[in-house]
Amino acid sequence: MRNRSVRTTESVTGIFSHTVGAMIIERKAGKHSIILKAVTIGRDLLVTIYGGDEHHIGGVAVAHSAKSHYRDATTVSVNTFTFPGHKDYVVANSAAEKICNSMGVPVVVTVGIHIDRATREEIDEVVRTVDAMVEDLIAQYQKAE
Repeated sequence: MRNRSVRTTESVTGIFSHTVGAMIIERKAGKHSIILKAVTIGRDLLVTIYGGDEHHIGGVAVAHSAKSHYRDATTVSVNTFTFPGHKDYVVANSAAEKICNSMGVPVVVTVGIHIDRATREEIDEVVRTVDAMVEDLIAQYQKAE
């Protein structure tokens, strides 16, 4: 099992109530720390994911669900913004869609992970680590319901 820690500003059972709650998940991706911070704002969720050698905001994704106009289903719509030269929007988009689809709440995800001269293997490890952190976030939310 990878090195993991989960810290919360409230007990896990109250973290995703309709009041403000927060969670921090920190993991290692190789030698780099990756941090996920989630804050509830009413029913909505704000998630910040950052780490590596230089923390920043490189990509932002906003996801919300809506009833489909064409069939009897709910769909998730994701809008993405990227800062020039950054690829963080790929991770932001994936995380926002997965969180919104699983939790059924509007979500904004910012991502900024920079690793100097990253190899393909390091990038893949970061993506896998972030995916696992998002799954942990969803699991904590579902446990708190």
